[in-house]
Amino acid sequence: HEVATSQHELGLIFDSLVKQADELQKYKYIIHNVAQSYGRSATFMPKPLKGDNGSGMHVNMSIWKDGKPIYAGDKYADLSQEALYFIGGILTHAKALNAFTNPSTNSYKRLVPGYEAPVLRAYSARNRSGCVRIPWTESPKAKRVEARFPDPTANPYLCFAALLMAGLDGITNKIDPGEAMDKNLYDLPAEELAGIPTVCGSLREAITELQADHEFLLAGDVFTKDQI
Repeated sequence: HEVATSQHELGLIFDSLVKQADELQKYKYIIHNVAQSYGRSATFMPKPLKGDNGSGMHVNMSIWKDGKPIYAGDKYADLSQEALYFIGGILTHAKALNAFTNPSTNSYKRLVPGYEAPVLRAYSARNRSGCVRIPWTESPKAKRVEARFPDPTANPYLCFAALLMAGLDGITNKIDPGEAMDKNLYDLPAEELAGIPTVCGSLREAITELQADHEFLLAGDVFTKDQI
């Protein structure tokens, strides 16, 4: 059970991108049908109840090369430089990503300050207030990056692909994510909080940001201009 009323969190074991998207679709289908069989209904709305915590779809990502994980290293939180660049890509393109990761008007009822919502474009291993977190693990194989801003209204195929493309753009162009924000961002004074960039506040803003920032999605013809 999670924080909000009747809110529950279930995790899915990792897999490759398309297979994981397939599993998520099955998962949601099963949840709906099991709930219905008990005379109940389940919702994956990001913000079904006003004044209560919303529901996200935290996406954990890692990259392997030649059968070996490349995220473990000797940098911040035992990450590799490639992992930090990956985070840099996610943070840099976060507002364009919102069009895929948060594609409904209800998405932005969740992405508001408070209620543990990940609205700030920052990363940390020590708290959950930024939109990117590095979960703790001792195993190099389990080293991963967690994007906390996506929500369950996202098409998982588009969402996962867009996140990966943003991260790969970070690695390709060596995008520095800046310093980690290990303090609790919810408790920062207003003047300090004002200096931290945020994700989009509306679907209209997300679409506008995507129109202005989508070149990274076109690499390798993963996305096309007509699709965007």
